[in-house]
Amino acid sequence: MRRTTLPLYLTASAASLFGNAAINIVLPWLVLERTHDPSLAGTVAAVSAVPSALAALGGGHLIDRFGRRRMSVLADVGSAVAVAGLAVVDRLAGLDLTWFIVLGIAGALFDLPGMTARETLMANVAHTSGKGLDVIAGWRQGIFGVSFLLGPAIAGLLLTLMPSIQVVWVTAACSLVAALLIGVMPLDSIPEDPSPDENPLGALATVRASRPMTLLIVLNVVSMLLVAPLLAVLLPAHFQSMGQPQRLGLTMSAFAVGTVLGGGLYAAALLKRRQFAWVLGNVLFLASFIVLAPMTGFWLPVLGMVLAGIGQSVQGPIVSVLLTENVPERLRGRIFGLMTSLSALASPIGLGLMAVLLHGRPLAVGGWMLAICWLPVAVWACVSPGLRDWLGECRADDQ
Repeated sequence: MRRTTLPLYLTASAASLFGNAAINIVLPWLVLERTHDPSLAGTVAAVSAVPSALAALGGGHLIDRFGRRRMSVLADVGSAVAVAGLAVVDRLAGLDLTWFIVLGIAGALFDLPGMTARETLMANVAHTSGKGLDVIAGWRQGIFGVSFLLGPAIAGLLLTLMPSIQVVWVTAACSLVAALLIGVMPLDSIPEDPSPDENPLGALATVRASRPMTLLIVLNVVSMLLVAPLLAVLLPAHFQSMGQPQRLGLTMSAFAVGTVLGGGLYAAALLKRRQFAWVLGNVLFLASFIVLAPMTGFWLPVLGMVLAGIGQSVQGPIVSVLLTENVPERLRGRIFGLMTSLSALASPIGLGLMAVLLHGRPLAVGGWMLAICWLPVAVWACVSPGLRDWLGECRADDQ
């Protein structure tokens, strides 16, 4: 058992997640600062979305072909170079819309493959450290919540203390730290599956042949389809109509608080109760959509986001663990990449559908539609026989 493996892995995950959370604040700010056009900030984000999803799909193949650790390190180094390129170009030539799009796409090409590579490393980290997958997944979920909470806040603070272009160097350094820690992390290899994967579509065939695996991927995609318009359309529009933009930030922070609380709950009481935790996560998601649906006031949205955060922290680790346990070793990068890619593509689709739905209608119509859409998915997730079998299994290294 290597005692330093898990701390290094979690610290690398925290550094990378923090850098991503921070750059999501710094980049739009920088675009606004240089162009003085709010619409261009959205343009940069939208143009980067599709290449990011395709990179996640292709990155899964590269992970399986060249190795998880190698691809994790390369992705973080590439992300750091793309982010640092903003500062370099600004100094040498001056940033304009073209450079923002080029460097935004370059950064997006590395972010999702890097996240996928670190997630597929969980099995190796568990094998090396002697810790159970549930424990590692629970810690990762908690770190996600803390990074989501602190990353934007610290980035905002740094923007008040120094020029925005200098904050870019801080976010680039986070990715380099993550690459360094993954690179030096002691890691034992897991014996490869002896049967070769001759079929280039082996990952897709594996997913289609497994009802539980299909359900997990569909569930992940549908959640992104519904959550994206909630975060990017409904909540901003609600608080803008109230003339209280500061409360939007507090409501988003409530989600991060919920993820931290849920991570603690999962680690303390639910590690060995997957079936109960799975049902609880789905019920909490449904409760959050119902509480948020009226789109009224301040405290109801806050409560809804806390419930959503807890549900995410309870359910998210289970998805990672179940896929890690049941996906063939040789296909793990491709299947995780497929899920990440489909989820990334679901986000803009959800935004477009919500825009059509809300045309000339009150926000509550969109809110209740999200709750209605999640209900059958949650029921399906809780009663599916094949998934119940997976949830009932507990591997020996988790005992």
